[in-house]
Formats: sequence, structure tokens, C-alpha cells
Amino acid sequence: MKLKFLAFFTVLLIASKSLAQVADGIYSLPSIPGWYAVHLSNGDLRRFYTFSVTGAWYKYEGSQANSKSVVAITGVGINEALEITQSPTGFVSQTTYCLPVENEACVELDLSEESTGINALLATGSLKAIYKTQWNADLVLYESNGIIVVLLFEKDISESTFSHIGVYTMAISDELRLSNLVTIIESDTEDETGLDFELLISDLDNPQISFENVTCSIADAETCASLKATYFSQLVRTF
Repeated sequence: MKLKFLAFFTVLLIASKSLAQVADGIYSLPSIPGWYAVHLSNGDLRRFYTFSVTGAWYKYEGSQANSKSVVAITGVGINEALEITQSPTGFVSQTTYCLPVENEACVELDLSEESTGINALLATGSLKAIYKTQWNADLVLYESNGIIVVLLFEKDISESTFSHIGVYTMAISDELRLSNLVTIIESDTEDETGLDFELLISDLDNPQISFENVTCSIADAETCASLKATYFSQLVRTF
């Protein structure tokens, strides 16, 4: 009986590993110094961003297919898809196609090569969501070991490149208020406003959020009031 139980347990363990999904959170990309990735899931849907500490970033959207996250790039001049699989230290990704083939980025790409991501700051809670800000940024947040990780991916509308990233942490209260914004990485360190804010989450089942207590330590009162009215009156959940 004991041997049968051990054999059954071994089969279950192998099956569970083969169906393991890619964990949510931030990964470092050792093959590209200074680059990172963040993976987020919502049911079967997937979002995946790669980003550089200098401000470049790319967004992929897709879904779960068996044990893989299958995602396609959005908002750029190429059409590329990735298959991402969990590994013991993070993930392994492989490009399945890149079009048009004559594009410089596709010409330089070897479809037989795999890229790895190494666990850096993984999600440990149920709070995971993405929002669109009024200044055209994607605001990504998730919980990790009792803190909230916030990422901002901004694109200057007047330019064709994705231009700015920020990574922050915030504390979360029992009332689902996020406060104490701490900067971890910002690609653009120039600050003419000294903006600070809190975020209030409606609930964990459908986490709508709103800005609270927006302040400016550098900009004058009139400028700060205009910024709050124009850019901090609404956040739209997109994921």
C-alpha cells in the first residue's frame, strides 16, 4: 500500500510541475543587462512587459495555453509572439515568429534561441491589476510579501518610442489604502512638481482605485491644482 501511495504521489507531483503556470511578478533578464520583465495574470489572460532602466519598454498581451503564457507585442512596428514557460529559477521564453521578416529587429532575431528570466520580486497576494492613467501611462500593481509594487509605463504621445518607466513600492493598510510611495527606479529623475499621492482600493474582488491626497512639494498651488484636476481625477482598470 505504501509503495502504491508513493507511486501515486510521484505521478501527481510530475503532473503538477508539467502544468505549472508562469508566476506573476518582476524578473531580471540576465542576457540583456539593465532589462527586466513583469508578468501578470488575470484568469486565463496574460500581460507581459519588458523594460529597461533607461526608459524603453514593450507590452505584450495574450493568454494561458496549457502551461505556457502565449503573448504578442502591441503598439510597435513589428508583429512578434512569445511563448513563456516557468523554470526552476524563473521563466524561459522563446519567440515563435517576428514579422515583417525584413524588419531590422526581426532580421537580428534567432528564433531557435531561448531567453531566461530570473525571479526578482514575485507576487504573493491576490491583488493584481493594471490601470490606464489620464496621462497615458499603464499603472501596474501587485502585492508582494505585504507591500504593494507599483510600475508605471509611460509613452510620450508626441514621440514614437516608449519613453519612461518607474518602479515604486507602497504600504497597504487594512482599509486598502496605499501610501508611503517609495521610488525604486525612475528612468527620468527630473522632477518639476514634487508630486506625491495615495491610492484607495475599492475592494479585492474588483479592485477599482482612485487617487487620494495628491500633493506637490515643488510646483506652486495653482499648478498643482491644475495637475490634479486634469490628470488625477480618474484611473480606468484595463486588466
